[in-house]
Amino acid sequence: MRIFCAIRHSQDPGRFYGGLWSANFYPALRDMGHEIIESQTDLLSTSRFMGIPGDFTREEKEARALTTEEILTEVRTAKRHGPVDLFLSYFYNAHFDPAGFDELRRLGIPSVNFYCNSIYQFNLVEAVAAKADFAWHTEKEARQSYLGIGAHPVYVQMAADPGIYRPIPAARRLPKACFVGQRYGDRDRWLAFLIRAGVPVEIYGAGWKCTVGSDQPPDSGMKKSDSVSLGRQRPVPGSWQSYLALGRQNVADAGFSAGLLRSLRQLKYKRETRALTPLIASRARGRANDVATVFAEHDVCLNFSNVWSDGRPGSRLIPHIRLRDFEGPMSRTCYLTGHSEEITDFYDVGREIDTYRSPDELVDKTRFYLGHSEAAERLREAGYRRALRDHTWGSRFEVLFRKIGLSDAR
Repeated sequence: MRIFCAIRHSQDPGRFYGGLWSANFYPALRDMGHEIIESQTDLLSTSRFMGIPGDFTREEKEARALTTEEILTEVRTAKRHGPVDLFLSYFYNAHFDPAGFDELRRLGIPSVNFYCNSIYQFNLVEAVAAKADFAWHTEKEARQSYLGIGAHPVYVQMAADPGIYRPIPAARRLPKACFVGQRYGDRDRWLAFLIRAGVPVEIYGAGWKCTVGSDQPPDSGMKKSDSVSLGRQRPVPGSWQSYLALGRQNVADAGFSAGLLRSLRQLKYKRETRALTPLIASRARGRANDVATVFAEHDVCLNFSNVWSDGRPGSRLIPHIRLRDFEGPMSRTCYLTGHSEEITDFYDVGREIDTYRSPDELVDKTRFYLGHSEAAERLREAGYRRALRDHTWGSRFEVLFRKIGLSDAR
């Protein structure tokens, strides 16, 4: 197939994870024999307000209209040079005018819009998901949300690339646990519990030596001097104006009493986060140059599954399958993650990976695997074999294409 892909939220890989999904999707698609036509339209200008579900300013609508037309022009050009069998996108409402999917249908091109935050940020994609031919979601429980807006949901979970996440036999394992990822949600609370219990653990990723930006989207593209962008007032994160704007939003969303309580919970969370920083920073090792190597150099690989139920601090914390749930086992790690019912659909818990439900269980199981090398090795080998067999991106695309009726396309 010839597949037109518009999945980079920025052409700069350092902004908005600009190279994340192309690095995951493209190798598998090419190995399957498909031709990729990659959009060259830079979504950076619209990515800067992709955290806004709608009610866009005039300037924001103009920016979205411009990117939409540029992408459609690219599609028309590609179609003149041969068939375009699929339009694969990763759009938020901010990126693409939903009416653009009507034009793709007029051109005879089926569309799939991918989204991996459907449980806790569904409102950011509702408009485009309702108009795409298929809405690819990675959360089992999100189906009803998509059906409720008239979308056509396709549930296909995330995966890992065995060419990137792979065993490294020459690495020397340290008798320590590791976590690789940015500071978010309650991750620092779990890690603080481990540290206070005396469990050896090293932390890699962004935000662990400070609190600023720990719950902000990666690289908003904003500078401290920025106050207005595309007609929208944007207070500097951490300023009193930002807290005032947050409080107003909470009241607007939930009413005065509930909004005030939400604001108080957020302030309490911020204070607790700040208080934990010196403890957490003592185990912070900076960014991981190669994640698979970090995994290989530690006896246990940890993951923390909770996300904010509405994407913002102060809401309920819920478990959510992450990319790491496939990248860790694919790297042949002794993998220990937060428990969710969905994870049991992909692994035999206790034999291929292990999970925890409480801080005490996290401490106990981490200590167990650090102290029982044979048990840790059994978990590594079984988890690796399962990931390699069932959880590659190639296997996921086979499922996706079958579900949308393109399994016989070449």
